[in-house]
Amino acid sequence: MQKDLICQAYKDLESSVKLLEYSLLKYKPFDPTVVYSYEDLEYYDSLSFRFEKVVEMFLSFFKSLELYLYGDLSQTIRQRLQRIEKLGIINNLEDYMEAKLLRNKVVHAYLPEKLEEIYETIAKLSSIFLQDFDKIKKYVQEEIKC
Repeated sequence: MQKDLICQAYKDLESSVKLLEYSLLKYKPFDPTVVYSYEDLEYYDSLSFRFEKVVEMFLSFFKSLELYLYGDLSQTIRQRLQRIEKLGIINNLEDYMEAKLLRNKVVHAYLPEKLEEIYETIAKLSSIFLQDFDKIKKYVQEEIKC
């Protein structure tokens, strides 16, 4: 039963990652000097939403993986990420901590100069997460056999 749950958590993560990856293919840095149309802004809203969703799905997957592997859950997200980092399937837990904080900034940022920085960080972290996802995929296929 637990294997089914971790495999489902992986599939959910994979779906979210694919959507984010698609959005990144069209990524162009946000320019605060440009007056964007609503249609152009819709792309950035979609990118933000997909990034937020991926962050949540990674954290949810890590929680499921931790429970599957260790039979218990860490007291904090940082402790959980440390366990996951030791497995070698993420490079740097600080990227995930930064992403968690960035989620809150996205919701409250409306000034163009803030948006430029936010979207730049989203693009940077997203490329890191895509690399980590490749390692997660390999781990899940080889170790858990989903």
